Amino acid sequence: MADEKKPDVPVEITIDAMTAEARAHLLQAFRRILRPLVKLLIRAGVRFDEFCETVKGVYVESAVREGLGPLGKGTRTRIAYVTGIARRDVDRYIDDPSLLAGPKPTFARTLTEIIHTWHTDPMFQGPYGLPLELDFARSLDRSFSALARRVDPNCDPAELVDELLRARVVVGSTEKFLKVVSRTYVVPVAMSAPMLEHLGLALTDLANTITHNADAEPALKRLQRSVFPDRGLPSSMAPAFEKLVRSLVQQFITDVDNWVADRMKEYHPIRPEKQIDTGITVYQYIRSDEIPPPLHVLSPPGS
Repeated sequence: MADEKKPDVPVEITIDAMTAEARAHLLQAFRRILRPLVKLLIRAGVRFDEFCETVKGVYVESAVREGLGPLGKGTRTRIAYVTGIARRDVDRYIDDPSLLAGPKPTFARTLTEIIHTWHTDPMFQGPYGLPLELDFARSLDRSFSALARRVDPNCDPAELVDELLRARVVVGSTEKFLKVVSRTYVVPVAMSAPMLEHLGLALTDLANTITHNADAEPALKRLQRSVFPDRGLPSSMAPAFEKLVRSLVQQFITDVDNWVADRMKEYHPIRPEKQIDTGITVYQYIRSDEIPPPLHVLSPPGS
């Protein structure tokens, strides 16, 4: 006679992997991370209940995809118990993929690839490797439209060139010629979809690198470097510091971009290889040492 299957009921769970001090630092780290992000949410009119729903979905998705840490993979009942999320909500997020589906990607990545190709592909370069001035669509092979469709066959070249002109990456006009004057695409409109998409990708990349390095063996850690004056920098030196950093970083980024382009020209695989979505981002930061006033001062009783 087969054993009767026991019901999946919650059991008392104790996780001793993290000390109380480490847990306090973890929560404080998330407060720091969330402060500028919550500022954006408030500015965009996102309510707290909307944010809670978003976080609830992240909890469920992470528990399902990554497991429950020392507890391994969990059933839906175990996930609900460990995360504190109602079982009906666990079921809802697991069973309805639309709740976790993101918006349609913007064309920001296509724009950066267009700029890269324009600077590195011989088809779109003139003497000394300088990018050619391109007409919009008159030339069959060497027009902006041909360049854009080489990057993304399904794109709308007119929409892309309008964005590059607005961002001042390209100058000229679609009636005459277009000249690329920058190797960097910076989203020109604050709180726009491309800017917010970039924000999410950049913070995700940085967080993933930090968490990976926390667990990986020394030989497998990813590049993550910082340089800073031990006791801060005199304010009078800040402009020179920023000028130096911008110059060095721009040259570094250009060198990496050229290296990738040169290697890809020489790359002729015998069989298709798995593609790894990788890159490098350099951050400059400025921290404020001002102590903010207490909340009860900013919003006193009866206000």
